[in-house]
Amino acid sequence: MNETNYLYHYYEKTCEPFRTITALPFEEALVVYTAYRAENPNSGVTTPEWYLNRRYNMEKIVRDKFIEIGGKPVRTAPVYFTLGANKGMETWYNNPTYIKIPVDEFDLDTVSFTYGDMFPVFRASLNTGEEWWGEVFKYDGILKLIDKYGFPEDPEYNMKKRYFPFPEGKNIGMYLKFIEAQVWDDTVLHKYR
Repeated sequence: MNETNYLYHYYEKTCEPFRTITALPFEEALVVYTAYRAENPNSGVTTPEWYLNRRYNMEKIVRDKFIEIGGKPVRTAPVYFTLGANKGMETWYNNPTYIKIPVDEFDLDTVSFTYGDMFPVFRASLNTGEEWWGEVFKYDGILKLIDKYGFPEDPEYNMKKRYFPFPEGKNIGMYLKFIEAQVWDDTVLHKYR
């Protein structure tokens, strides 16, 4: 689990890895995501329009912040990974699998990190004042945060079954779950397809 030398990409075993819905034009993504939600009614509680608008906007914010700290993204939409393994991430899929890639294979100017899932990290109503809220880091910066705070709390939950054993009234976003890595270049990914 708490390893810093590998990025993990979790995905559905029956699908191709490294797919990102926001790499599609919005209208096409809306058709795809609406069909996915119809087939997977327990996949979330948001409307497709709300989710996709939020996802596109958030990715733009993260990309812009990454550029501000010296990042050099190639893609407009990132491919999502976790820094180290994450057991809870396996519960996001019906038939989960993953690809594990050493960090040193990547050009680290094309990989950004958030201390937790991007959605809650950039949700102002959840911000409790720590330095990682609303921030994007390069690899050396995320390692410094890990040295200072350790890995985020990783309570057991099950996304597919919508089982979140947290105190009543607490948003799942308050539990950061993992360190997210956003890969902004396909060079290394092509080797693992």
